[in-house]
Amino acid sequence: MWTIFKLINLYTLLVSAYIWVTSLIPIGPLMFVLNLGMITCLGFLPIQFKFDKRTGLIILALLALVVWTLCNETAMMGMVMVCMYLPVLYLIPLPREYQADLLKFVTKWMAIILIPALLIYWLTLFTTPPSFGEFVYPSYVPFKNYIFYLKTTYDTGIFVRFNAFFFEPGHLSMVCVFLLMANKFDFKSNRWLWVILISILFSFSLAGYILTLTGFALMKVNSVAKALVLVVIVAGGVFAIQNFYGGENAVNQLILNRLKYDQEKGIEGNNRFFHNTDYEYDKALKNGNYWTGVSGKANMELIGGAGFKIYILKHGLIGVFLVFIFYLSLIPPNPNWHYTLSFLFLVALCFVQNAYPGWYAWLFPFVIGLDLNSKQGSSGQNSQDTLSPSIDN
Repeated sequence: MWTIFKLINLYTLLVSAYIWVTSLIPIGPLMFVLNLGMITCLGFLPIQFKFDKRTGLIILALLALVVWTLCNETAMMGMVMVCMYLPVLYLIPLPREYQADLLKFVTKWMAIILIPALLIYWLTLFTTPPSFGEFVYPSYVPFKNYIFYLKTTYDTGIFVRFNAFFFEPGHLSMVCVFLLMANKFDFKSNRWLWVILISILFSFSLAGYILTLTGFALMKVNSVAKALVLVVIVAGGVFAIQNFYGGENAVNQLILNRLKYDQEKGIEGNNRFFHNTDYEYDKALKNGNYWTGVSGKANMELIGGAGFKIYILKHGLIGVFLVFIFYLSLIPPNPNWHYTLSFLFLVALCFVQNAYPGWYAWLFPFVIGLDLNSKQGSSGQNSQDTLSPSIDN
């Protein structure tokens, strides 16, 4: 049952980021079924469940989120909210060795399924292999379906970015960055992380690059000397990329050129919002609707994109505050504060560009990472206080 629980966790992580295989199934019912699967598996495991202070705070924070959603949106959205956030409660009682095994499993198999995706992607850069037809998802141009890889038919005229089995390269890089952070960028102990890093590199995601570099610096740069070395390496890399082939290369055009200052966008690569989104956001700031959001007050079909503006327009600043409280409730007893604050900062930075805090692809790495790096095991248990001699059942 433990193996099945691990498989469901991996699949839930992928589902939350909209893997194409089940993307046309409504997320609410699907997450409900996955929740039932996790609960069933836990019922067969020799793990002690106890209601402690941390669990109580998580439940209260989740109830606040649900109530706020019910006030602003529909009852169905409230149920979806419950199903999205509830799985964190299944991770909390796991003894530390179970959590470590779960993170190792999810990281390993994420990398394994990325390998054929990368190979097919590289092949399509030079040839046109036969596909399994087209896959169509609303608001996206059709994809050529290679099972492990969805190749967009949208031609940017620059370079085809790697998105694996997700719809966007940004979604792929976001999932991968949080797994790297949960593993503390420890490439020596876990070589599967190299596959995940390579996937981020070929996504050519500006947000992915910034998050990866930030996370790496937070985890590995702990002295002035290391900081100087990193600055020199980054500066040297930027200079080399800008001059390689006269700047006519994918990294320069898709990453560095997008960092140029723009009077309207801030930076050239800030393409997270539709024009109407900026209009509604500015209007909400003026009339005070930013506190509660504009759901029911504006045509939400015309508001599109990703990032903090979308979340504020849908849920208001109150919704942002409640999400922040929920993430704070996930902090274990006696945490490693350097790691905890670093991960919180990475989550906040990601929220600016891709505001999907309810995705299990965020919640799973965050909870497991914080628990494994706390001074005590999950829910205050000592790391030796495990309840089963084996986790291979």
